[in-house]
Amino acid sequence: MIKQQDPETNWEKFLEFYDVNKKRLKLIFKLTFWCIVLILFARFSVWGVQRYLFNRDLNRTVHQISQLVDNVRTTYAVNTAVQKTDIMRLMVKANTVPDFLVRDGRLINVYGGGIVVASSTPIMDGPIPRPTFKIAYQGLRKDVCMALSALNWGTVESGLIAEAVGYVDETGTDTALRDLEEDNLEKSMEVTDKKGRKKTVVIPPRRLGTVARPADTYNPTPFNEVMAEKGCACKNYRSCTFALRYYTYN
Repeated sequence: MIKQQDPETNWEKFLEFYDVNKKRLKLIFKLTFWCIVLILFARFSVWGVQRYLFNRDLNRTVHQISQLVDNVRTTYAVNTAVQKTDIMRLMVKANTVPDFLVRDGRLINVYGGGIVVASSTPIMDGPIPRPTFKIAYQGLRKDVCMALSALNWGTVESGLIAEAVGYVDETGTDTALRDLEEDNLEKSMEVTDKKGRKKTVVIPPRRLGTVARPADTYNPTPFNEVMAEKGCACKNYRSCTFALRYYTYN
């Protein structure tokens, strides 16, 4: 009887092992393949659902903001002599607050955060002050804040003054609402030097990366990705805010 020669190389040992355990290995390979397929399918399905929900909520928000802007302007048009009055109180009185935004007496957006609607500082157009208002969506994730800032919210002709991104800080201050009314106009002031001589000093405009304006040379609307990334500084928390400022009348 001829004795079978033992395998000498690693390759021969592998072939012998495979030959002995062929059925088991094929079953393991099949199970591994289908596990990988199922995992990839599950991850793709989760990603697909997340993208669907993200786009759905973003589209709902765009519709809500557009309707809110129209309703604010309608309220001002009916109450032309009350530009400095609390606009929210007027909207409640005039019944121009969209019902789908109200929850427990407060304006709540689709992300669970608050909505702020308020009158803002009038802008002088020659000798005539033009009334303005602002809207802020709070409690946003960073990706939602960036997505909203990348959209087209209007032009100078449609009454858009500025848009801002930010967050609610530890003191409860909405930085987007705060920065939104910062003007970027060049200012001048009269100063007196040590010899008592008076002269005019020009103060350059304060440039804020968190505020974008139509046709602005520094930060035009809509926000670019770099500016939005820096401005929506809430990391993974739902504390980002997005704010818009419009003229009351086009």
